[in-house]
Amino acid sequence: MNYYDKIDGLRFVAIFLVIIEHFAGFLGKFISAGYYGVDLFFVISGFLITTILLKPNEKSFKTNYLNFIGRRTLRIFPLYYLTVLLLWIVNIDTVREQLVWVLTYTFNYAIKINSVNDNSPIIHFWSLSVEEQFYIFWPILIISLKKYPRVLISLTLAFIIVGYSQMVFNIFPELSKFNYVSLLTRSASLCMGALGAIISLNPELISLDFLKKKWLEYVLVFITIFSLIIKTRYQPLILGFSSLYFVLKAAHFDFAINIINQFLKNKHIVKIGTVAYGIYIFHLPLAYLLTKYVFNVFWLKIDFASWGEYSYLHYHSWIIKFPIYSVLTYLLALFSFKYIESPILKLKDKFFKY
Repeated sequence: MNYYDKIDGLRFVAIFLVIIEHFAGFLGKFISAGYYGVDLFFVISGFLITTILLKPNEKSFKTNYLNFIGRRTLRIFPLYYLTVLLLWIVNIDTVREQLVWVLTYTFNYAIKINSVNDNSPIIHFWSLSVEEQFYIFWPILIISLKKYPRVLISLTLAFIIVGYSQMVFNIFPELSKFNYVSLLTRSASLCMGALGAIISLNPELISLDFLKKKWLEYVLVFITIFSLIIKTRYQPLILGFSSLYFVLKAAHFDFAINIINQFLKNKHIVKIGTVAYGIYIFHLPLAYLLTKYVFNVFWLKIDFASWGEYSYLHYHSWIIKFPIYSVLTYLLALFSFKYIESPILKLKDKFFKY
């Protein structure tokens, strides 16, 4: 598969938005940073896995399906289950209480069914559950129908329409409490990325040349920023299309706004983007443990009343935590990628070669 360096740049944007949501105090609440970060991850994932699945080969359905599942398993499972094991050992309440849900990648439903605390250090694992559920059924459709792109586009659009209709209009009221975390709704973003892959590999159906238009890029950038700041009923749909545009643009063209181009291709940005999975897995557990056993030990002993005009810092510890926790999370993810993930990833071509 082609390597898209600017896609890794987009991964940086996605993980940075998630970090802002969780580490940057009121700043993270001022914009829909976490929502858009995860949404962008979903669209990127849908685009990349569908691109892989659509590549022509002569292998059987069974072989292609097992190869895909095997490669995804080697990429996702080791770090995830290692993190769960470590958190179980250090006695994190949510892990022990919701262990079955966490181990079976159904934690996205446990959040609502069991009213899991939003401050749980594994609350973000819900999105990994959605992706794993999607990985089970989506390859079946793509591999079975890859020779029928028009049928694939129609089915993909159907999933998108149903998913966003539920999020925006609550067409199934009894499912509304799961709108943010369910496969039904969030597969809309994954399918949005899949739609991008299908039309990318079938240019005879839809030409992507319209993406080159400068005015469209300026409009999409403005709409994205506006939608991040001003929440409307149609925000999920708007940001979903926004994510699709940026993914397709990053994959196939340069951006007219040169600063975006330079940013997404910057070697440091790309490097951080390549370890975004580790950053996502580690950031909340690391922050929880550091706050409980290190940061608060010192912070709560400080006499802020004697700090005069700077006493407000007592209630804004995020100013200190944000840069420190971000750097430490990145370093941990870098270590993990080099010494844990990379050796395991080398097994993909040994056991599940496309």
